[in-house]
Amino acid sequence: MKKLIASLLVIFSMAANAAEVKIGFVNGTRLVEESPQAQAAAERIKGEFDPRQQEILKLKKQLGEREERFLKDSAFMGADEKQKKEREIVSAQRELRLRETELREDFTIRRNQEMSKVWEVLRDTIQSYGKENGFDLILFEGVSYASDEVDVTDEILQHLKNN
Repeated sequence: MKKLIASLLVIFSMAANAAEVKIGFVNGTRLVEESPQAQAAAERIKGEFDPRQQEILKLKKQLGEREERFLKDSAFMGADEKQKKEREIVSAQRELRLRETELREDFTIRRNQEMSKVWEVLRDTIQSYGKENGFDLILFEGVSYASDEVDVTDEILQHLKNN
């Protein structure tokens, strides 16, 4: 990637001798954090997964209360009853861990699906902005430094907000 960018810069610097080259830069992190499309995607995901997260928190609390009761009451239990309660608690802990893992995996899949859509909109917006404003090159990622003169992130964000 670095070699590609370096090659492009060399080519464009040679072309600059023949004609003016217009180069821009977009801060991808800022674009994702501030674009209305990314914020809407985050809200959709939150709304989708919040009920499951709340259910898991409720189960954790209930399990904690069961464990506390067991610790208090275990001194007064028979061996069979104590063993049965321990198995029930271990089983509940296993079920809780399974639900947490499933939630994390489902969340990651959905987030990736939503972000894929967002990245597509961002890419299309950057390309249309570049064409409309006569840019020869707009760099997006892999840039170590870009001056404010070539940073078009604010303009891209405005374009995203208007669409």
